[in-house]
Amino acid sequence: MSQGADDAGEWQCLLEDLPVMYVHTRTEDGQAVIDVCNERFVETLGYDRESLEDRPLADLFTPESAAALEADDARPAADDDPVTERRKLVCADGTVVHTLVRAVPRTDGDGVVGTRFLFVDITMREQRRRQATVLNRLLRHNLRNDMTVVLSHARLLADALDETEQDSARKVRDIARRWDRLVEKVQRIRQVLSPEDDWRPTDLATVLERVEGDLNDRYPDAHVHMLRPSEGAATIRPEVELALTELCENAIQHADADDPEVVVTVGVPPNEPWIKLTVTDDGPPIPESELLALRDDETTPLVHGTGLGLWMVRLAVERVGGHVAVVENDEDGTAVTIRYPSQ
Repeated sequence: MSQGADDAGEWQCLLEDLPVMYVHTRTEDGQAVIDVCNERFVETLGYDRESLEDRPLADLFTPESAAALEADDARPAADDDPVTERRKLVCADGTVVHTLVRAVPRTDGDGVVGTRFLFVDITMREQRRRQATVLNRLLRHNLRNDMTVVLSHARLLADALDETEQDSARKVRDIARRWDRLVEKVQRIRQVLSPEDDWRPTDLATVLERVEGDLNDRYPDAHVHMLRPSEGAATIRPEVELALTELCENAIQHADADDPEVVVTVGVPPNEPWIKLTVTDDGPPIPESELLALRDDETTPLVHGTGLGLWMVRLAVERVGGHVAVVENDEDGTAVTIRYPSQ
């Protein structure tokens, strides 16, 4: 047997034993037709192998995924142009399998002759994500509605009671506000842990302009300034945008002054693979108990409820391969720097 035949046999054994679903297709009349599929694909879908081979792959997709496959096949492709998308496969018994599919086109001198598909079953992950989303919405809706009622009654009591009793009403109001902010932080943490499918890097200057406007609208007594780079000079991922917004809101909410000032500066070094965002405020220093959230002890903010915002900032930035550091922290103000990859 030739070396080439040996290599082909080894590759076939490797593909057959893959822990993910593999399908090798040829192109016939513009359709992807199954040539070869591995045992994981056969077992997952519940068909016998003979009924799958020479069958259009689109027959095994839900209608929307089949339409997306047709759109993928219609666009130009090359060997170095792999595509990763979410697609739904339909099993023999009608159940749906959620997958993350990696498609690599095969070409010859005349164009695309077929495609290699790798399918990763993410059904359980998708179910957990949906369950978490429903529970999160339920929690946010019910808790926020209740906190709104509590805040409203606390204000009424504070106005109606005498001076000695107003103290209790103010405490109730402050607790309700803390819970309202906590719900908002939990929502942001969920966004970081379960990012949306369409999250993509966007222009940094555009995002900074939007965040600046949103914060100044939400906190009219504050002054938020974003020193933006020129358009197209850099990009930012949504995770970093969440972290930046959290840092700015923390600075506003914990300020001593009635009209706090927050400034965001941007560093885009021409010869370095990093983008640096620095959030500077004129408020009090960050307490040591909250700074623990930026270190290795991941349980502190969850147990004590302090530093949850900074913990979320760290989580979001590290998710994209970045780093958070407090570079100034004294009575004259605080400066926190986010560094994240430019690509």
